[in-house]
Amino acid sequence: TAHAASEAVEKAVRVLAMPAEHVFPDHAATLIEALDWHVERHGERLQIHFYDEDEREHDVTYAALKAGAEAYAAHLIARGIEPGHTVAIMLPTSLEYFFSFYGILIAGAIPVPIYPPLRLAQLEDHVRRHEGILANAQAAALITVPEAKSVALLLRSNVPSLRSVLTPREFDAAAKLDLRPRVTAEHIAFLQYTSGSTGSPKGVMLTHAN
Repeated sequence: TAHAASEAVEKAVRVLAMPAEHVFPDHAATLIEALDWHVERHGERLQIHFYDEDEREHDVTYAALKAGAEAYAAHLIARGIEPGHTVAIMLPTSLEYFFSFYGILIAGAIPVPIYPPLRLAQLEDHVRRHEGILANAQAAALITVPEAKSVALLLRSNVPSLRSVLTPREFDAAAKLDLRPRVTAEHIAFLQYTSGSTGSPKGVMLTHAN
């Protein structure tokens, strides 16, 4: 509505008028530190406005994002994911995607985003086409939709590093993170692979400093 838009503009003006040290995490060296900074100062501020396939809105605060991510991190660590391991994410845009991405980072591991198939009918072929990415990234785990789990498990013979294929519903939202691995600005924040439309997909390493 026009009223809501006006309120949003007024809020943005107030935020921009604040001293920079109160608005931007300039001294954060990693994406994790940036999230911590926001949670400490305004944890209940909305970070994500997500609309699902039914156009229902889901609002996620900084604090909720951190809590969900830490639960995912605890589960990954319990499943044997260690600092430096790569974990592929093949999920549609969803709350679980955000929790997975930050959860992998908090666990000290490296997210590897993979596009999900547009249609479930393409699922098996799509998963098998990404076998090269999983092998090249030496993925220790894959987080994907339940429908893809059985197909992905068959890839383990050609992707020796792949120990686990997980779905979001397997993660325990109440899992507690006991200790965070240390992550620095020089650590890889994620591996971004090219589309592979003109050749084999190639990975680009992006650090937290990047």
